[in-house]
Amino acid sequence: MIPGASAAAWGREVGRLRWWQHLVAAVGVQTPEMRRKARHVQNCNAGRIGEQRTAKLLQPLAGEGWHILHDRALPTGKANVDHVLISPAGVLLVLDSKMWRRDWPVRLEGGRLMRGPRDETGDAEKAGAIAARAAAALGLSRPTCLLVVHNAPVAGGGFHVGDVSVIPADRLLELLRHNANGRSNPREALRLAQRAEVRLPPKVTRG
Repeated sequence: MIPGASAAAWGREVGRLRWWQHLVAAVGVQTPEMRRKARHVQNCNAGRIGEQRTAKLLQPLAGEGWHILHDRALPTGKANVDHVLISPAGVLLVLDSKMWRRDWPVRLEGGRLMRGPRDETGDAEKAGAIAARAAAALGLSRPTCLLVVHNAPVAGGGFHVGDVSVIPADRLLELLRHNANGRSNPREALRLAQRAEVRLPPKVTRG
């Protein structure tokens, strides 16, 4: 699956204008609904770019015994899993990519995930819930969940919000390799990757 494909498709689907909205847009008028759709398309495009950047960062791991799947569907519901990783030791990691504005620093404040003036704790909680569902689909518990932040600075080089690790994208490979710690169990890693291919299939979207 192409990284970010479902984000792009979801943006097109929800952002599609009605016939009369095209007419009023042609004369420079925007309704509240049209502005909402424009924001949705912008957010989906940012999500697509973030997922593609993460996928590019992960490419070297394919030659180091890692199994990597992008843009996967859960057994139920509409949510997708941005990136599913199986380490050389057969450990599951679930990644959620964020492309956030550069001038809003990301930090932990009173146990909350803050991005500039906004409280984004819900994003971390959603990422953790998706990771837990992905792990359950594979018959596992307590997955490692990383929220990978592109563009925006992350305080302290990363921090935890509950069970979710919030990290800057430029530390991703370093932390993943440290997590693997040279351990290897190719048979278990392949077995889990094959199970993930079946139970977490590519996200099918309408273009």
